[in-house]
Amino acid sequence: MNSSLALKESTFETLKKHLYPGDGLESAAIMLCHSGKGKGGFRLMVKEVIAIPAHECDKQSSTFLSWPFAKYMNTERIARIDKDELSVFTIHSHPSGFDDFSAIDDKNDKKLFGSICGWFDDDRPNGSSIMLPDGSIKARAYNVRGKNFFPVSSVSVVGKNIKIWKQKKAKDRVPDYAMRILQTFGKGTLSLLNQLKVGVVGCSGTGSIIVELLSRNCIGSLVLVDPDIIEEKNLNRIVNSRKTDAEKGVPKVEMLKKSIKSTGMNVIVGTYRSDTCNKDIIEALTDCDILFGCVDSATGRYHLECIASAYFIPYFDIGVYLEAGEEGGISQADAVVNYVHPESSSLLSRGIYMSQQVTAEGWKQSNRDYYEKQKKEGYLAGVAEDQPAVISVNMQAACLAFNDFLARIHSFRLDDNSEFESQRFQLVQGCYLKSSQADADPFFEKYSGMGDRSLLVKNLKRTK
Repeated sequence: MNSSLALKESTFETLKKHLYPGDGLESAAIMLCHSGKGKGGFRLMVKEVIAIPAHECDKQSSTFLSWPFAKYMNTERIARIDKDELSVFTIHSHPSGFDDFSAIDDKNDKKLFGSICGWFDDDRPNGSSIMLPDGSIKARAYNVRGKNFFPVSSVSVVGKNIKIWKQKKAKDRVPDYAMRILQTFGKGTLSLLNQLKVGVVGCSGTGSIIVELLSRNCIGSLVLVDPDIIEEKNLNRIVNSRKTDAEKGVPKVEMLKKSIKSTGMNVIVGTYRSDTCNKDIIEALTDCDILFGCVDSATGRYHLECIASAYFIPYFDIGVYLEAGEEGGISQADAVVNYVHPESSSLLSRGIYMSQQVTAEGWKQSNRDYYEKQKKEGYLAGVAEDQPAVISVNMQAACLAFNDFLARIHSFRLDDNSEFESQRFQLVQGCYLKSSQADADPFFEKYSGMGDRSLLVKNLKRTK
């Protein structure tokens, strides 16, 4: 089962400070989580942490902890948890450094979660977790039917930095094609890359390059989403496309899958010939650790923001802005990358797209006559037409995004990662700009981490 647990970076820092106050003793907390259903399992988003004060614990040592769970789970709180469909996960520290659940943990948790799961009439996941001194977290969920535990395969912390811990152990043998990555970033990062599942939405100019960069850097699994086929006009900018692909009308996602398989680098590829306004696509993306958005439309960006916000998934948005001059030259050529996480501003608040554009694109697709009438009367913003495309600028944008991704899972920058939430390379002016962003957008923040209960996601699933 492809299960995962995700926390905002501020939540993680608060939790770590509580669990490791410096006294060398075990400490505990309760995490209440919203959930989301993916294709292969569930994703849990921590929305609330209930810290258990040290003075409330019955017994506390460096290897043992006893605390009054029932005191913090009164009838009123249980009713609220049930109503909000929250999952309950305990977490405690292991200051001794023991990197697994102990026999005492097994005994106590089995009794506790046998009782907790009896509170609810559904099969929502509940479970326990441990945090080691380095901050890494290991989690497991309780199987009601089998009355045992199964590992949560991935735990992530999402913020300006991205921390992801996988249950699966690294392979001992490193293939020759991965040796340069090993030498540059080390065994830990290579192992993580090899286990990550990354969603790429939009597989044309920048998307095909991102797919190439990910697959050549030993990413474990890819989810490719694009509704279109290869056309002759695409051949100058979609990496690995051929004229025969255009003549046969091969779907972009299938062409890229075939290309990746031909490298022999053992990347698992799932393909979806669709857009993001689709229940199956949302579930497929919910399984992903990272999202790359390579879409031109405001609607596509809005949909990806809704999904990334609801499920605490790091989102890298890539854009290329080209303007051809009247005499055949280029008046503007910008490669732009924006990184979005639960505690950052949104693309909407950054002005990358406008809500009026989303409305206009919706009407253009569903009722062209009404769109033209409203546009003429000034009630709707115009829908952007296709811009010129130059593969070298696409590559610049894709490389900016990919290196930003690497820097957030493996810190190598001199400056703090918060300074790189928006990046722009201006080819005509010959300059590079980077900036931090304001606090979280209030519009998206109220739906943040709501998972399948997010109204934004529910609306997307109902659209088709």
